[in-house]
Amino acid sequence: MSISTPVTAITVNPAFLQEIKDSNLSLWQAIDRLESLYKPDEDRARTLNCLVPLLGELRDLLALQFALEETYGYMEVPTAAAPVNIHLLQDIRSQHCTLYLSVNELAEQAEELQYRGYVSEKVDMLLAEVREFEMRFRDHERMEADLIRCSRPTSQKRS
Repeated sequence: MSISTPVTAITVNPAFLQEIKDSNLSLWQAIDRLESLYKPDEDRARTLNCLVPLLGELRDLLALQFALEETYGYMEVPTAAAPVNIHLLQDIRSQHCTLYLSVNELAEQAEELQYRGYVSEKVDMLLAEVREFEMRFRDHERMEADLIRCSRPTSQKRS
């Protein structure tokens, strides 16, 4: 019986990953616009009318962002050259799929509420889910920022 071990592993390309993140200002503007929709005293019909296109835009922006990150920001290297935190890298990269599917589901829920006629309580529940998604996305971005910082050669690390 033989045991096969992977010959390649994932590592981060810190320069490209940082460049990708820095060049997608539209993504962060869309994330920031979510904040204005969380106010409890807002008209929920108006909130929903703003939320539907915003979630659709966010879904498209995340699809592009994650595709670029996975293509240029992460790379395969021989296992011997892999960083010690290979499992953490894999976990963080795998969050792209989970986050994209989450925002896609939220966009579909918002469209469904708008199509069928909104109910204030359901809009509030959807907004709570959107806020949870936003927190998960921001946590993911913090983890990737830490990866970038830790992956730079010592002479290039920023304080």
